[in-house]
Amino acid sequence: MHVRALRRLLTLLVVLTLAGLAWNQYGMESTLAIDAHTPYAIEAVDDRMTDNGNSIATIVRDNRQLGLDCQIERGYQWPSCELVVRFRRPPEGIDLSAYESMRVWISSSGPEKDQRVRLFLRNFNPAYSRVGDPQSQKVNELFFAPAQYPQGYEIDLSRFSVAGWWLEEHPTALDLAGPELNNVTTFAVSTGANLVPGLHQIRVERIEFRGKLIPRATFRLMLVLLWIAAAGGYLLYDALLTRNQLRLSAASQNSLQRLNESLRIETHSLAEAARTDPLTGVLNRKGLADELLRMVRLGGDAIFPLTLVFIDIDHFKRVNDEHGHAVGDQVIRGLSALVRSAVQRDDLFARWGGEEFLLVFRNTPGLEARTIAERLRERIADAQWPVSLRITCSFGVAEWHQGEDLNEGIRRADEAMYRAKQNGRDRVEVELESPPAGEPVIS
Repeated sequence: MHVRALRRLLTLLVVLTLAGLAWNQYGMESTLAIDAHTPYAIEAVDDRMTDNGNSIATIVRDNRQLGLDCQIERGYQWPSCELVVRFRRPPEGIDLSAYESMRVWISSSGPEKDQRVRLFLRNFNPAYSRVGDPQSQKVNELFFAPAQYPQGYEIDLSRFSVAGWWLEEHPTALDLAGPELNNVTTFAVSTGANLVPGLHQIRVERIEFRGKLIPRATFRLMLVLLWIAAAGGYLLYDALLTRNQLRLSAASQNSLQRLNESLRIETHSLAEAARTDPLTGVLNRKGLADELLRMVRLGGDAIFPLTLVFIDIDHFKRVNDEHGHAVGDQVIRGLSALVRSAVQRDDLFARWGGEEFLLVFRNTPGLEARTIAERLRERIADAQWPVSLRITCSFGVAEWHQGEDLNEGIRRADEAMYRAKQNGRDRVEVELESPPAGEPVIS
């Protein structure tokens, strides 16, 4: 059974892994968009504000795009203008480290033949940044020629690098010298370097930061951990199952010995007797003992729950006294034939002595055996008997539990049968007890 469980587990894991990888590869998208309808604040920054230049930057905005008109004037050595998208006010920012790429739809025009723009991602880190000093935020930059990609272009965020001038002005430890995108306060599109005076225009149709809800590396690590957890769980389950099977096997061997001794006591005085009852042809006590031993050896634990049913003919002494032993023998034979025809071939049926019989149902709970006994009781009461007799029987039903001596099961069935007698006869009584505590063993 655990082999089937392993196959099902492996199948489930393979299906989940393939489905998860496909979802992570082709779905699970997370996108941050910037366009004319962005909720973030848009600002124009020029060299007048930072370097005492003369350039003038103006934001142009319509329903289709964001724009920057920059009138470059001489006055500062490196004149520039920026279209700034402010995500949050320092020291707060947004984490862009989970995004893998950025797709841009940008166009630019100006006096230069080869128009270039710069993309800035400014990151605030308390280790080197100060509130109120925009220049202290690390500048991650990328140069870009929009004319080469009129259809838009996807840029891996790993291509951003820290601006060299920023590193020169803000010396930092080596572990802080690389690009950082975990607390970005602004994104800016700026004019290029070495600009010719005149009107420079930048138009931003759309910018998208793209990534996965769960990064690929993290998702694959989760899948590996899932497989490790599943393998560990199965190994633990298999170990517990094997341990339990070994314990049950040892208990069964011990119980066979106990069963043999118990039946030997019951059958000691009948050791030389035949296996069958000469009057009815059904098993006698010795035959029942032999068949029980064979059933336990061949069936093992599979025969349980096992139920014993005592059957006693009501007022049988009166039948013998009033109609003679010949009629009594006919009743005994008729009852044996009726019961034998009504139960399954694998069930054991024996004459226990006199007018008492014992049925043994394997792999049958006590309540199910009670239902069978009720049907037998009704058939016996409705059957035709010699000299128009009305024959009824009292039934006692009890389960024989693993870990219990056989005599205890027989005693309970016998007590249930006598209780049926005391309660008016022609009835079925059941004696059910909880199985012994601990691991079940056959007794």
